[in-house]
This record gives sequence, structure tokens and C-alpha cells, in this order.
Amino acid sequence: MKRIYLPQPLAPGAHLELPESVQHRLHRVLRMGVGETFQVFDGTGTSAIAELTDAKARRAQVTALLPDKPALPSRVLAVAMLKREAWETVLRQATEMGVTTIVPLKTRFAQVGKLKTERAHLIMVEAAEQCERVTLPSLLPVTTLEDYVSGLTSPCLWAYERLAVDDEAMGSKDAATGILIGPEGGFAPDEVERLNRSEKMRPISLGPTILRADTAVVAGLATLHSLTGASHL
Repeated sequence: MKRIYLPQPLAPGAHLELPESVQHRLHRVLRMGVGETFQVFDGTGTSAIAELTDAKARRAQVTALLPDKPALPSRVLAVAMLKREAWETVLRQATEMGVTTIVPLKTRFAQVGKLKTERAHLIMVEAAEQCERVTLPSLLPVTTLEDYVSGLTSPCLWAYERLAVDDEAMGSKDAATGILIGPEGGFAPDEVERLNRSEKMRPISLGPTILRADTAVVAGLATLHSLTGASHL
């Protein structure tokens, strides 16, 4: 059944006014008509079955709420800003893998530009519709690496292939709630020093080769889930 993101109050019997983009998908693309049903979710955890009540898919009515899904555990992805294509790939991957918060970072070698929040939202919505997720990640404003690290209140994994300290000396990793992925150009020496000094950072290896940043996101999140015993959805 087709799933549609619709940030409107979802309650049994509620009448829904569908935006033009949804009208086009249901009427023009899917050729749905009056009486046909689809799933809707509001991005905060509520999902329902809705029935079209208009021949041109302009309106629908909620017929039933769906059972609540278990809440996703807190999972934070802090990632240096990347070039557009890689950044959009990261947004999709993070949504599919159950990330609850995305923190774009300004680092020495990051591709820092204006954060296009509207475009990012559309990408995360599309990914959530496809993977049957009922919540959307929170996308925070761009912050500096220093501010992110200084604000940590729980351990964070740090994907770094050239460890400057003993990995085992950095403390337990099973309490980590986030992972840090650097830019394509890596971290600058002073950034490495700052991360090494942090009591909250837990350096990890993602394998014997150097990964692209968007590939490292998938490998890093899989490692985080494995260490903490969390499912991705």
C-alpha cells in the first residue's frame, strides 16, 4: 500500500486536504480514485489508513489508525558537510538506518555552504516513505566540530583510520549513542588533537581501506547498531 507523508492531525474520521504534490502522485501517477486507500504518516510517529473522497485526489478521510511502532532509540549522526550528491545520499542513508538526529558539521576540509533545509526535508520524507519509517530525523543547524564535541553528554564513536591513541584505552563503546564521520579530506591535525583530548570520543576503525564519506556513514552506523545491539528500524 502506498505510503504518504502528511503533517496533519491524524485521527479516525479526520478530513484531510491533500497538497498538490500528493494529488498529482495519487491521481496522475498512481491513477487512484474515490474509495481507494493508502497509508499516511505525520512524521512524529502516528500513521493511519486514509480513503480518497474526491475524484481528483484533493481530499481524503482517515478510516483507522495503525498500531504504534516502537520508538527508535536515540541515534545521532554527526557528519562533516559534503558535496551536494554525497550529502543527499547521506540524508537518505541516515533516514533508512534509523538515525534520529543529523548534525551537519563545519570542519577544516568540509564542503561548507548554505544548508538547504527544504531540499533536505524532501529527501528525508522520500526515504521515510520508502523504508516504512513513521518518524523523520531532526536536522540540526550547521555547527562547528569544536562546539559539537564540547556539547557531548554521552559517548560518541569516531571513525578514524589513523588512530593517534590506543583504541582500547578510550573506554567502552557499547554506551555510545552517536557516530562522527569526517569530510572527504579527513580531519586537520588540530582537529585530530581536539578529538583525542575529548573524554566522550571513542575512535573506531571501519576496515582496512579508506572509505568515501558517504560509504563511511553506512559502515559507521552499522558498527554503532552492532555495538549497541540496536535494530535500524
